[in-house]
Amino acid sequence: MRRLALLIGVLFLAGCTRSTADFWAIIEPNRGHVPFEAQITAADIGDSYTFHLPVGSFTQSNPKLDVLVDSLDWSATVETSCGGQIYTDAVHASGNNGLPNIETVIINGIRDRWYLTPNERTLLEFIVSPAASIVAVDVWGSAFGEHYTVFIAPYDGTYHAIYKGRYVENACIVYPMYCSIPGEPGQDLPYAPTGLETGYPCLVWRNTNVFEFRGEQDQDVEIPEQSGFIRASARDAFGRITTETFEVPIEACDFWDSE
Repeated sequence: MRRLALLIGVLFLAGCTRSTADFWAIIEPNRGHVPFEAQITAADIGDSYTFHLPVGSFTQSNPKLDVLVDSLDWSATVETSCGGQIYTDAVHASGNNGLPNIETVIINGIRDRWYLTPNERTLLEFIVSPAASIVAVDVWGSAFGEHYTVFIAPYDGTYHAIYKGRYVENACIVYPMYCSIPGEPGQDLPYAPTGLETGYPCLVWRNTNVFEFRGEQDQDVEIPEQSGFIRASARDAFGRITTETFEVPIEACDFWDSE
């Protein structure tokens, strides 16, 4: 009886050893547009299988497991035992999602408008790819060195705006040729030229623009026609960032100096 038990044990170990020489695990499909469903399949050599996934570990008797690939560089390992030995293999999947895209910028809600007007309260609305969001905007003109102040009111750190009563995501407000002077100590936000930017300080009795358009008595002060530049950055759900720069004309403008 003892010899029989020993023989059965030797045969079990021998069979297990032959199987584990080619232990493997695969994932199919291993590439797609994230998120996508896939299946992990391991060589059927053990009694149970532990799948170590990014979201946790799962143990089951079935060597196959359906998973959701939810990152661009996704990996998992499969573990089983046979004859007292632990065997593992790794699987990898990747996403082919394109980079975030900024298609265009719409000025004041008018798709065919392509110019900026000095000192006009101007909505810049960015059309971005799904699941992307604007994370930075910079606006300036070619005639002067200072960049214009960008407003995202009510301020919460995300790019949005309220324009003519409409809440607009992936947007901001600028007043071309307006750049706020430095604020008081401890003041986090710049001055706004009007009281329309909720949360931003506004001093109606004081010029808060670094640009001082002053001329001699009875003379016009001219802002020349120039090229404007709108640079925006968009970030997708995976943290990738794309930056685009749009060139748009800025109209000339005359100011009458009454002082």
